[in-house]
Amino acid sequence: MNAASTYHSIAVGDVEAAQRGDQTAFTRLVESTCVLVSSIALAIARDPDVSRDISQDAFLSAWHDIRKLRDPSSFLPWLRQITRNRAHHVMRTSRRRRRRIAENEAGELLEAVVDPRPGADQRLIAEERRRTVAETIALLPEETREVITLFYREGQSVAQVASLLDMSEAAVRQRLSRARLRLRDELLARLGRDLVETAPGSAFVAGIAAALAVGAPAAASAATIGAAGAKGIGAFAKLAVLFSGTTLGAAGGILGVVLGLRHLERTAYDDQELQALTQLKIVAVVIAIAGALGITTGLRLTRSAVGPSVAFGLFFVSLFAVYEIWLPRILRRRYEAEMRANPIRALRARRRERTMKMVGWGLGLLFGLTGLLGGLGAAGIL
Repeated sequence: MNAASTYHSIAVGDVEAAQRGDQTAFTRLVESTCVLVSSIALAIARDPDVSRDISQDAFLSAWHDIRKLRDPSSFLPWLRQITRNRAHHVMRTSRRRRRRIAENEAGELLEAVVDPRPGADQRLIAEERRRTVAETIALLPEETREVITLFYREGQSVAQVASLLDMSEAAVRQRLSRARLRLRDELLARLGRDLVETAPGSAFVAGIAAALAVGAPAAASAATIGAAGAKGIGAFAKLAVLFSGTTLGAAGGILGVVLGLRHLERTAYDDQELQALTQLKIVAVVIAIAGALGITTGLRLTRSAVGPSVAFGLFFVSLFAVYEIWLPRILRRRYEAEMRANPIRALRARRRERTMKMVGWGLGLLFGLTGLLGGLGAAGIL
């Protein structure tokens, strides 16, 4: 089923369900419109990596504001406008982006060519594709960029493009004709292949779905409390309530570990670093599982908030040691090599990482304590 028909057959019902807080329904909306959103973002940003970030932000913004949408049938134009606004905002606030890309391109391509680490050739191909897409899209008339991008990513169907962009098929053909007049056939064909290669897939949808789940525990806890109040909570029910929350927390922790280390594993400095990162990932996953089990075990042993609180503290301290002591040691040779190659870029990267770490640990502690207190409250402990 194509993207356009998927939208028209399920969107209104899914929009209404998403407005009631149904994350699964919204994930279906993401799945049916992610190509459209990413194509609009790419047409404006002209960079596949930047357009991916814009698309993620657009969907998360849509999820946050979907209850404000008065007419569910207008979801598609509403989502298109959110994406365009977000893309233009990113471009306005990144005035030095083009100059930064120009300055870094030569160095990054050279590093990829001489880089002996695993995957260097794939990074070279990806960087070359990104550069080609950006340069080719820039050659197109501005009004044709969304059409040409979506045309190739939607299987070269004029009808689908017209439906998704609320245009007539004649208007779509006219803009495609303008694009073909501007570009040589071989250049347009290469752009088409690159657009298909950089289109969002199942991993993109899964990432959005995981991000939506951040707000799930609070809603789940509220529903659980309501049900418990009606029927009464026995000792087994208390454990079940808390265990369901901690299981969700463990699942989220495991997902965070896997996704968080994926980039480091893909860009591993050498086999030794890759092996160490794999070991760290295993330990972190074990800690996440042990933390969930420890909280429920602590409640069963102490029948108070003391046991779960101690288990949560041990979990957090263990995870902190893994990421703040062990991980920096694993990455030390990588950091030293980056400093030798480009000290300024390396220092900036470390500064960004420190900022993200502070934000991540702060949010992790906040959500963790909120989930713990909510689970204890639902279990009748607090």
